Amino acid sequence: MTTLELPGLSITSPLGFMAALGLLRVCAQDHGETAELSWSATSARLHGLPKSRLTELLHGHMRDRSLSPEFNLPVGTEKGQAEPFLHLREIPRADYRAAAQQWKDDKRALGFLAGYACDAVINDKGYVARSQFDFSSARQCLALEFRRLAEKLRPDERRPAVALETRIQRALDGGPYEDQHTFGWDPATLLTHAHQAMSPSASATPGQPMTVWLAVESLPLHPVVPISATRCATTGFSGTRGYAWPQWSTALSLAEVRLLRQRDPGTLDALPDLTAIWSAGITSVGKFRFFLPATRTRSDRLKLRGFAQADVLD
Repeated sequence: MTTLELPGLSITSPLGFMAALGLLRVCAQDHGETAELSWSATSARLHGLPKSRLTELLHGHMRDRSLSPEFNLPVGTEKGQAEPFLHLREIPRADYRAAAQQWKDDKRALGFLAGYACDAVINDKGYVARSQFDFSSARQCLALEFRRLAEKLRPDERRPAVALETRIQRALDGGPYEDQHTFGWDPATLLTHAHQAMSPSASATPGQPMTVWLAVESLPLHPVVPISATRCATTGFSGTRGYAWPQWSTALSLAEVRLLRQRDPGTLDALPDLTAIWSAGITSVGKFRFFLPATRTRSDRLKLRGFAQADVLD
């Protein structure tokens, strides 16, 4: 089986781990490829596709991706009209359930819906409990930014196709950053925010557009689930350690990776091919939240009762 080393997707970064999961999901679920994922000491390995096929697949994948239903979830406005949603934090329960019914035969769209929020818990405004990956605040519109990023990465005959190909290669192999918001998922941008003269909302931030997009594609692997009548959990989050993720050496299929992400974190050390467990805390710079640089941890520090628990009703 072909093995691709992907040094651009680092195991030591939450963004790199998310992007690798998103890449696997896109290849296996969206395009039916027999793809598997493992990790070297530092970065992702994708098994089953040659580099040329992977580049071609990702190039075609981004065509009209911004128009996909999961990125245009209709919600009611104050004027009573249904328009594509702007925020994960402002999805009315009725609109969430209407989308679930409308997308009942679309597994990908339903996966994103589960990754966005959970309708089992609502806040005092009637909005469903959102994902803990939503670090947006104030005027930031995360759902709108998803559409804008997808459009930025859309192949277009009016623009040279090499631009997208270059971004794909930079995501997979590493390379210079562009002006691109990382939604707080890339700790490498944290110091930039902390030391810049202007607020993050008023200035461009560095990022790899395709890497960020692949991380977006991983949201279906991080569903939001209820843990009580008033609280929800986002798969992958620890109440004491922020976001936590495993590193493994054996090639795993998408179904196996999905099961691994749902496993009790207190048992991860018992797995024979697990080489490390990583976690990244969360900090704030003003109103804006970011992942901190990752550290290696142990299963006994990721308590089950604390795993994936946080009040998401703000």
